[in-house]
Amino acid sequence: MDASCVVPTTQRMTEITMSTRFAILLLAGALSAACSQAEAPAAQSEPAVPGASAPAPAAPKTVADLFPAGPERDLVLNNCASCHNVACATIGQRPAARWDDLEQGHSDRVPGADLDAIFAYLKGNFDDTKPAPNVPPEFLEGGCTPF
Repeated sequence: MDASCVVPTTQRMTEITMSTRFAILLLAGALSAACSQAEAPAAQSEPAVPGASAPAPAAPKTVADLFPAGPERDLVLNNCASCHNVACATIGQRPAARWDDLEQGHSDRVPGADLDAIFAYLKGNFDDTKPAPNVPPEFLEGGCTPF
Protein backbone atom coordinates (compact mmCIF):
# COMPACT_ATOMS: atom_id res chain seq x y z
CA MET A 1 0.00 0.00 0.00
CA ASP A 2 1.34 3.38 -0.97
CA ALA A 3 1.86 5.75 2.03
CA SER A 4 0.50 8.74 0.13
CA CYS A 5 -2.91 7.05 -0.03
CA VAL A 6 -3.10 6.53 3.72
CA VAL A 7 -1.58 9.73 5.10
CA PRO A 8 -2.35 12.77 2.98
CA THR A 9 0.54 15.09 2.36
CA THR A 10 0.36 18.82 3.06
CA GLN A 11 -0.05 19.46 -0.65
CA ARG A 12 -2.93 16.98 -0.84
CA MET A 13 -4.60 18.58 2.25
CA THR A 14 -4.34 21.99 0.56
CA GLU A 15 -5.89 20.60 -2.61
CA ILE A 16 -8.75 19.10 -0.59
CA THR A 17 -9.30 22.32 1.28
CA MET A 18 -9.23 24.42 -1.89
CA SER A 19 -11.53 21.93 -3.64
CA THR A 20 -13.92 22.05 -0.69
CA ARG A 21 -13.89 25.86 -0.68
CA PHE A 22 -14.60 25.96 -4.40
CA ALA A 23 -17.47 23.49 -4.02
CA ILE A 24 -18.98 25.54 -1.17
CA LEU A 25 -18.72 28.75 -3.17
CA LEU A 26 -20.24 27.07 -6.21
CA LEU A 27 -23.09 25.66 -4.11
CA ALA A 28 -23.71 29.02 -2.42
CA GLY A 29 -23.87 30.76 -5.80
CA ALA A 30 -26.29 28.18 -7.16
CA LEU A 31 -28.53 28.47 -4.09
CA SER A 32 -28.48 32.26 -4.26
CA ALA A 33 -29.46 32.21 -7.92
CA ALA A 34 -32.20 29.67 -7.28
CA CYS A 35 -33.61 31.66 -4.36
CA SER A 36 -33.67 34.93 -6.27
CA GLN A 37 -35.54 33.28 -9.14
CA ALA A 38 -37.95 31.58 -6.74
CA GLU A 39 -39.06 34.85 -5.11
CA ALA A 40 -42.54 35.96 -5.95
CA PRO A 41 -42.63 38.60 -8.65
CA ALA A 42 -43.24 42.13 -7.44
CA ALA A 43 -46.90 42.97 -7.14
CA GLN A 44 -48.16 44.89 -10.09
CA SER A 45 -49.65 48.19 -9.10
CA GLU A 46 -53.31 48.46 -9.77
CA PRO A 47 -54.40 51.13 -12.23
CA ALA A 48 -55.56 54.30 -10.54
CA VAL A 49 -59.25 54.30 -9.81
CA PRO A 50 -60.92 57.67 -10.17
CA GLY A 51 -62.00 58.96 -6.77
CA ALA A 52 -59.80 56.51 -4.85
CA SER A 53 -57.55 58.07 -2.26
CA ALA A 54 -53.83 57.41 -1.95
CA PRO A 55 -52.70 55.32 1.00
CA ALA A 56 -52.14 57.36 4.15
CA PRO A 57 -48.51 58.05 5.05
CA ALA A 58 -47.10 56.16 8.01
CA ALA A 59 -47.78 57.77 11.36
CA PRO A 60 -44.77 59.53 12.86
CA LYS A 61 -43.12 57.72 15.77
CA THR A 62 -41.68 60.81 17.45
CA VAL A 63 -42.44 64.52 17.44
CA ALA A 64 -39.20 65.07 15.52
CA ASP A 65 -40.62 62.95 12.68
CA LEU A 66 -43.19 65.71 12.04
CA PHE A 67 -40.47 68.09 10.93
CA PRO A 68 -38.79 67.78 7.52
CA ALA A 69 -35.02 67.29 7.56
CA GLY A 70 -32.81 70.33 7.40
CA PRO A 71 -30.40 72.26 9.59
CA GLU A 72 -33.19 74.48 10.90
CA ARG A 73 -35.08 71.44 12.12
CA ASP A 74 -32.70 71.08 15.06
CA LEU A 75 -33.04 74.79 15.82
CA VAL A 76 -36.82 74.42 16.00
CA LEU A 77 -36.67 71.28 18.14
CA ASN A 78 -34.03 72.68 20.51
CA ASN A 79 -35.40 76.21 20.86
CA CYS A 80 -39.17 76.06 20.48
CA ALA A 81 -39.62 72.91 22.58
CA SER A 82 -38.19 74.68 25.62
CA CYS A 83 -41.38 76.81 25.87
CA HIS A 84 -43.96 75.11 23.63
CA ASN A 85 -45.36 71.74 22.77
CA VAL A 86 -43.44 71.83 19.50
CA ALA A 87 -45.86 69.44 17.74
CA CYS A 88 -48.40 72.28 17.87
CA ALA A 89 -46.31 74.28 15.39
CA THR A 90 -47.08 71.68 12.73
CA ILE A 91 -50.87 72.06 12.88
CA GLY A 92 -53.10 74.98 11.91
CA GLN A 93 -51.13 75.80 8.77
CA ARG A 94 -50.46 79.54 9.06
CA PRO A 95 -50.11 82.09 6.29
CA ALA A 96 -46.68 83.72 5.90
CA ALA A 97 -47.89 86.96 7.50
CA ARG A 98 -48.89 85.07 10.66
CA TRP A 99 -45.47 83.41 10.87
CA ASP A 100 -43.91 86.89 10.49
CA ASP A 101 -46.05 88.19 13.39
CA LEU A 102 -45.02 85.22 15.54
CA GLU A 103 -41.37 85.86 14.72
CA GLN A 104 -41.68 89.46 15.91
CA GLY A 105 -43.24 88.23 19.15
CA HIS A 106 -40.28 85.91 19.79
CA SER A 107 -37.49 88.37 19.05
CA ASP A 108 -36.64 88.74 22.76
CA ARG A 109 -36.37 84.95 23.29
CA VAL A 110 -34.15 83.67 20.48
CA PRO A 111 -30.93 85.16 19.02
CA GLY A 112 -31.48 87.02 15.71
CA ALA A 113 -29.85 84.65 13.20
CA ASP A 114 -31.43 81.60 14.81
CA LEU A 115 -34.80 83.33 15.01
CA ASP A 116 -34.73 84.17 11.29
CA ALA A 117 -33.70 80.61 10.39
CA ILE A 118 -36.37 79.05 12.63
CA PHE A 119 -39.21 81.11 11.22
CA ALA A 120 -38.03 80.75 7.61
CA TYR A 121 -38.11 76.98 8.17
CA LEU A 122 -41.56 77.06 9.81
CA LYS A 123 -42.93 79.40 7.14
CA GLY A 124 -41.52 77.20 4.36
CA ASN A 125 -42.78 73.90 5.76
CA PHE A 126 -45.99 74.69 7.63
CA ASP A 127 -47.79 77.36 5.63
CA ASP A 128 -51.39 77.54 4.56
CA THR A 129 -50.64 76.19 1.08
CA LYS A 130 -49.59 72.78 2.39
CA PRO A 131 -51.74 70.11 4.01
CA ALA A 132 -51.31 69.68 7.75
CA PRO A 133 -49.29 66.61 8.72
CA ASN A 134 -50.92 63.67 10.45
CA VAL A 135 -50.15 64.47 14.11
CA PRO A 136 -51.00 61.68 16.55
CA PRO A 137 -53.23 62.98 19.40
CA GLU A 138 -50.70 61.92 22.03
CA PHE A 139 -48.21 64.44 20.57
CA LEU A 140 -50.68 67.23 21.39
CA GLU A 141 -51.34 66.25 25.01
CA GLY A 142 -51.06 69.18 27.35
CA GLY A 143 -52.61 71.50 24.81
CA CYS A 144 -51.28 74.03 22.37
CA THR A 145 -50.58 77.70 22.83
CA PRO A 146 -52.81 79.70 20.50
CA PHE A 147 -50.88 80.74 17.43
